[in-house]
Amino acid sequence: MPETTTGAWKPTWSPGHTRPGLPPLTVVHDPWDDHAFMAAALAAHTPAAGRITVHPTPVASAPASLAHDLLRSLGKHLPLAGSEDGAYWTGNTETAWRAVAAWILALRIGHVIVTRAHRISSRHFEYLFALRELTKIQLTLLCHGPLPPALAPALAALRHEEAHTLAAAHRVLGTPAPPPSADRFAWWEADGQFPPREGEPCFLLPARRALGRGDIDAAACRLGRAVLPLPAAGRFPLEPDEHTAVLAHRLHARIAHPVHAAVLAARVFTGHPAAQLQIPAAGAAAARASRGRQVLTPIWAADMLEAGRRFGQLERPAHSERPLRLSLWDQTAVTEAAHACGLHEYQAPRPRRHPAATTARSPRPAATDRSAGSTSAPSRAA
Repeated sequence: MPETTTGAWKPTWSPGHTRPGLPPLTVVHDPWDDHAFMAAALAAHTPAAGRITVHPTPVASAPASLAHDLLRSLGKHLPLAGSEDGAYWTGNTETAWRAVAAWILALRIGHVIVTRAHRISSRHFEYLFALRELTKIQLTLLCHGPLPPALAPALAALRHEEAHTLAAAHRVLGTPAPPPSADRFAWWEADGQFPPREGEPCFLLPARRALGRGDIDAAACRLGRAVLPLPAAGRFPLEPDEHTAVLAHRLHARIAHPVHAAVLAARVFTGHPAAQLQIPAAGAAAARASRGRQVLTPIWAADMLEAGRRFGQLERPAHSERPLRLSLWDQTAVTEAAHACGLHEYQAPRPRRHPAATTARSPRPAATDRSAGSTSAPSRAA
């Protein structure tokens, strides 16, 4: 992100304001709409290597629609149902594009391929070029027809390359990329099952103490589905076990807003609500909880925390030290996202009420006939 940024980043761009040193824009010409070009572009989609292919939704002209397509190409699903508060951000153009930028930076995406670029509006081109300026991605546009007039001003101002044959397109699209480092969580392996399957196994939000088998069985009975156990909050190992990996893939795939994903991930492994969390600085290995205690950040949560931090920098550069701060509608969205991922609050069983034990009264002593020479009880000392 540019060091000179002082206000919230907005997806705006003009030909006269271009950063030097960016990779050249690439335009692939497919004037006859040859399916082989599209097949090559789709085959180039390898998120593990930092390259994604975006297939824009046909006839979608809303300002945020291309941002939604980019999020889907990153494996993120928009909120499907719920309250208006839970999905408010998807219709906000600037918020949607900030979400895209935050994920691209956090997930280390370096090459974005956009198909059907000949149908993209001038407004969407502006958003794409603004994204390129911010993230320094290599941007490749496939035009399956004549170049759109909206692209002409950009080509006149930007350093660019063109590919006119299928062989040239293969060279552009199939450039080998380095494999992901071994210390990264394979977020791209999520199965993308969305909407969630009915009756799929669920989880309990981890508590400070490890839940016993009885707690889990009681929750499974209450929820009507299997409950997969997780480590206790604050005790997650760096490498995920089988159940944690399932949950991590759901968090990555089912939550498109970076801050919502970061909040929920941090809530899982620290056990603290968002108001008590501090997101770690870039490169830090630990998240700080409310009382200063540090909790090591598991590998599966690192990219989500980084995306939340990046989003905070883009939205509030002057106050980005705590990007996990939530508004009321964000809190609603996080609650609904937790349910979409199968995360439920643990409910401690209510203590059984036992009827009060009745004590048998001893029979009342018979009245004493004081006239029969009985001795009176001694009086209390003054």
